[in-house]
Amino acid sequence: MKKFTLFLAVIAIIGLTSMVTSDSVMGPNGFQNHPDQSMLKQQQQPLVEKGMITIKLINGMDALPKQKGNVIFNIESLDKLSSRYELESIDKRFRYNPAKMRNDLPDLSRIYRITFPEMYPPRRIADAFAQDPAIEYAETRPVNYHSEVPDDPFHYQQHFLPQIQAEEAWEIHKGEDGEEDVVIAVVDTGTDWDHEDLQANAWQNLGEDADGDGVVMEYNGSAWIFDPDDANGIDDDGNGFVDDFTGWGYYYETNDPSPVSGDYAWDHGTHCAGLAAAVTDNGIGVAAISWNVEFMSLHIASGDGEEGLPYAYDGIIYAAENGAEIITNSWGGYVYSEANFEVIQYAVGLGSIVVAAAGNDNKYDAHYPSSYPLVVSVASISKTDHKASYSNFGPNISVGAPGGEGSANGLFSTVPNNAYNWMAGTSMASPTCAGLIGLAQSY
Repeated sequence: MKKFTLFLAVIAIIGLTSMVTSDSVMGPNGFQNHPDQSMLKQQQQPLVEKGMITIKLINGMDALPKQKGNVIFNIESLDKLSSRYELESIDKRFRYNPAKMRNDLPDLSRIYRITFPEMYPPRRIADAFAQDPAIEYAETRPVNYHSEVPDDPFHYQQHFLPQIQAEEAWEIHKGEDGEEDVVIAVVDTGTDWDHEDLQANAWQNLGEDADGDGVVMEYNGSAWIFDPDDANGIDDDGNGFVDDFTGWGYYYETNDPSPVSGDYAWDHGTHCAGLAAAVTDNGIGVAAISWNVEFMSLHIASGDGEEGLPYAYDGIIYAAENGAEIITNSWGGYVYSEANFEVIQYAVGLGSIVVAAAGNDNKYDAHYPSSYPLVVSVASISKTDHKASYSNFGPNISVGAPGGEGSANGLFSTVPNNAYNWMAGTSMASPTCAGLIGLAQSY
């Protein structure tokens, strides 16, 4: 049975990395709460201070004077350790007011900092001191950092980021230095790919780079456009789509997957794209969980919405065939289809992780594609970490992610024409989850 649990960013980055790879699928209960030592070695910032540990003397020991140079404890066993590890100094660990000390409070006076040459591993020395009967405890000294806070002006309206501990996750990895680009496909009502807070993360299909300049988009002085030198009317990469520079628009059969103003839910896909892959720390708009994950745009809706989303599973196929590691789908229905399930199997077999909204009807019923095996089914939680009132639930749910509770308490993200707005639903939870998986994949 799949497990309904709060989707914590810092846990996912540490735990998912061991299993979310380009050719693997996230399991329904595949979360690890603690990093193993091999992963800790990969941290970009040191976890503990070099050349330093903290010790606490047992109660009843005489106070030690501040020393620099030849450190002497006047205890034979400790002096042997001092000589072995060439201790350089000893001093009180904390500055405190002795007048505030009470018997019912921790005795800070017995806590000391000792230093030694950085060639000695701090953990080894802490272990050696901890074994001495004169020492109450010995430990390495953790390194503390300011939490990473992006400079996007609307970041402070995005309550879901602190809710999933995004800033703590960014202390481990922000996504800006992944070895390879990670691509999230947004299968929806099209995305405003040239939005001021999205364009830099828009996926570029370099298989259609006919002039070989390394880009298929360019700025013409007033707007971002597809490179005219690449728009040759030829399927250069042989994938069955002509000049598909950043995705495909199925309903209008166009290489521009932008939403069409006035069409059914025309702003929906752009909002999802911002949650999954907005450009973070660029001084503009909103922040996304990952700072550099790319997004692929698939416009799969009919113009007036009466036909629903007739090209939904075609979009999943395109995304998987064109290298999207993650495919987010903020849509679904309640009828099982063997053919549609085979599309899921096909996409997963090509190496994609398929993520889908669980549905907004407060139902226990199976909902597709979210209830198909192999799909990460995302329910919605409110700001208080409870199931959102509208969210579907039950044994088919893989995970819960913030989706908001009503538009006023929704998630703030991009909408067309360089604008921003709130929306709520499992539609928002799915790209939020996808963005987190993208960050884990990048790490």
